[in-house]
Amino acid sequence: MNHPRFLDNPAQKQNTQQQNFSPTFLHQMINGISDPIFVKDRQHRWVLLNDTYCHFVGHSREELIGKSDYDFFPQAEADVFRQQDELVFTTNITNENQDLFTDAQGITHLISTKKSCFEDETGNKFLVGSIRDIILENEAGKVLGVTGTLRDRQQASDLHRINAVLQAQQEASIDGILIIDENRTVASFNQKFSKLWQIPAALLQTGDDRQLLGWVLDQLLNPDEFLAKVEYLYQHPQESSRDEIFLKSGKIFDRYSAPVRKQQGACDQILPLGEYYGRIWYFRDITEYKQAEAELRASQQRLALLIEQTPLAIIEWNSNFEIQTWNRAAERIFGYTPEEMLGNPFEIIVPENAIKHVNEVITALLTQRGGSFSVNENVTKDGRTMVCEWYNNALVAPDGQVVGVASMVLDITERKRAEEEQQKFVALIENSSDFIGIASMEGQILYVNPAGLKMVGLSSLETAKTKSLVDCYSPEAFAEFQQKITPLIFQHGFWQGEFRYRHFQTGIEIPTDCSLFLVKHPETGEPFCRVAVIRDITERRQAQEALLKSEAQLRQQAEELKVALRELQHTQTQLIQSEKMSSLGQLVAGVAHEINNPVNFIYGNLSPAKEYTQDLLSLLQLYQSHYPQPVPEIEDFAELIELDFLKSDLPQIINSMNIGADRIREIVLSLRTFSRLDEAEMKAVDIHEGIDSTLMILQSRLKTNDQRPTIEIIKEYSKLPQVQCYAGQLNQVFMNILTNAIDALEERVGSREAGEQGGRGAGGNNQYFDAAQYKCPMPNSQSLIPRIRICTQLLEPNQVTIRITDNGLGIPEDVKKQLFDPFFTTKTVGKGMGMGLAISYQIITEKHGGSLKCISQPGQGAEFVIKIPLIQNTLT
Repeated sequence: MNHPRFLDNPAQKQNTQQQNFSPTFLHQMINGISDPIFVKDRQHRWVLLNDTYCHFVGHSREELIGKSDYDFFPQAEADVFRQQDELVFTTNITNENQDLFTDAQGITHLISTKKSCFEDETGNKFLVGSIRDIILENEAGKVLGVTGTLRDRQQASDLHRINAVLQAQQEASIDGILIIDENRTVASFNQKFSKLWQIPAALLQTGDDRQLLGWVLDQLLNPDEFLAKVEYLYQHPQESSRDEIFLKSGKIFDRYSAPVRKQQGACDQILPLGEYYGRIWYFRDITEYKQAEAELRASQQRLALLIEQTPLAIIEWNSNFEIQTWNRAAERIFGYTPEEMLGNPFEIIVPENAIKHVNEVITALLTQRGGSFSVNENVTKDGRTMVCEWYNNALVAPDGQVVGVASMVLDITERKRAEEEQQKFVALIENSSDFIGIASMEGQILYVNPAGLKMVGLSSLETAKTKSLVDCYSPEAFAEFQQKITPLIFQHGFWQGEFRYRHFQTGIEIPTDCSLFLVKHPETGEPFCRVAVIRDITERRQAQEALLKSEAQLRQQAEELKVALRELQHTQTQLIQSEKMSSLGQLVAGVAHEINNPVNFIYGNLSPAKEYTQDLLSLLQLYQSHYPQPVPEIEDFAELIELDFLKSDLPQIINSMNIGADRIREIVLSLRTFSRLDEAEMKAVDIHEGIDSTLMILQSRLKTNDQRPTIEIIKEYSKLPQVQCYAGQLNQVFMNILTNAIDALEERVGSREAGEQGGRGAGGNNQYFDAAQYKCPMPNSQSLIPRIRICTQLLEPNQVTIRITDNGLGIPEDVKKQLFDPFFTTKTVGKGMGMGLAISYQIITEKHGGSLKCISQPGQGAEFVIKIPLIQNTLT
């Protein structure tokens, strides 16, 4: 598989014509080069080689193409080659190095390499490298061997020539080279070696290898480890070694050592260790390389972190569209873990109705180059349907084949919903019958809806954009607008009212109802545009003018209706409750009236009935005294009806009927007093009668039941003059407050019993107060007896105070703050609407010019304090 694309030079792409070469031509061209030439793809695999390279490494082209260094070279050498190649791919910087290289026969070469990175028209990267053989390790042995032979043969001229070649090769190397003979003395070294280790010239001239070793050891972080490695290699002369050593200066050297032995031939076997001539050492400063490698590794780590921490889902697919990579964002968006998704096909996150569209996208990715963008519906693990944006890019191999796809996914479900809502809003604006316009802060018109264009006589939005706010008014109207309305808009952010706009065609001023406001930036709070919502009220104005021309009475009625409408808006909740109480009052008054008539009839006849009964009993007594022996029939009947008992019990029955009639008359009187239908206007009344009548109506709730004992009522009435008030409404206030007090006492008793039974204590859903710690606010009271105290006082000359106190559970501070709010209630559904105290507050404060306060703490009961004037200043 050969790839000619690596020959594309980016600089050559500027040419108007570009020459395309065939693979055959490229092979002929690179085979004409004497140096080994190779090309690798981004996966570090050989894709193009010349014949010289194949002969140099000792393998055929068929064996090498598609393989990497790790398939043919030792691990240590392959690691070095891969690191160097990756650095070239990453930095795009040409790299020149000298390396050790072992061919197929096991011969180690010192080679000089030059590697560059190229990119084809589709963005695929390739590495092009050339090799030049500097010296073979066996050549060093040959030199030493030949040196001995020449010494014997005294061929001085050849020795000088070979030494010169060897010395030139050593000095041309980018590595520091040190050769130690079999006697462990320094045979040779190059200038690079002395420069790397900064060895003084005087020390080099001594030739003392021990002093030289001491100088090196002083520069090392781990001299003992270094020395142990050296000793080990000298004790095992057949072994080669490669490692890294660390200097105190922070530098890092690559160290390679190999034995120097005599060879029979380039490809022959190594002779026994008796032909051992010493050891050659190579040192290379790889500090910058290590730093670049660390930076590359850090960059790769940052890239991995970016993939894992990005809010975008990163998904990689193979050519079968099976998932290979699945980051955290993908897990968060779709709900599947990497373990659940890796190796699975894409259909798992695609709904049935979107598979056709997704297949079209896949086909395009597999057959085309470049990326694609699509918006798809997807399915999460929990079955939710979501909308996502997909950014897809095909992963193309050097041979042009698509090996996978990388996708970035963004969940735009909420954005799509917002866009849909925005579209609805735009449609609402576009179809509104009112003028809706937007202008810049400088007054330039930016937008007017169709109804607005028609209202002011503009032909199109483009025409409107050429206008400014000053064009919308007559000169007088604009001056008034700038003077009176603009300051209010900037002060409050909005303005509502009536104003007049100019018709662009006729110049007639149009009366309008306006809502003008500023739109502020959500982050800075600074206004950035003006919005106007305007309604043409020409017809309404005409109707108003016609109405103004009508009779004064109709105008007055219209004004009264307007005032009544405003009052209705402010007192809606009060009117609802007042209507309810009015109906209740009529019912109570009607019942009292209907009961009163028959009761009066009964009560009026009880006295004559009592007298008649007494007369009959007296007559019977006379009969018994004058006729003590009645006939048997009378005597039997008297015994049958228990005459003696009847004579004693009949007067008591009459008395009981009299007492019952009195009681009914009292109840009727209380009902009439509470309803006060004949006292709808403000008048002076005895408020004690109102309180007593309310207590009479609530008598059934005060009595003992199976849940609690009788609620004790303590009345502390001061001597008060008659109070000027709305008696019926004031009775309504007493009724609401006393009803709440009874509810609070019943709640307290219920919570105490629940605590005694071990039901719901402080650790349950509802928290109750400990009855043993509960203290009644009333003096000398027993905490277990439910009590309500009603106290009336005249503390100031023109102010009456009514205090209604209970020893219930009390009211928390957060509830107390909302106590008089309409519709606020702490009772269960069906037991209260939250209107009683709100209406009571309005009756006391608005109707009577007084005050209503609640004084309470949890566990200390509650006290409602009503203060109203004795005599009203003005009647409402």
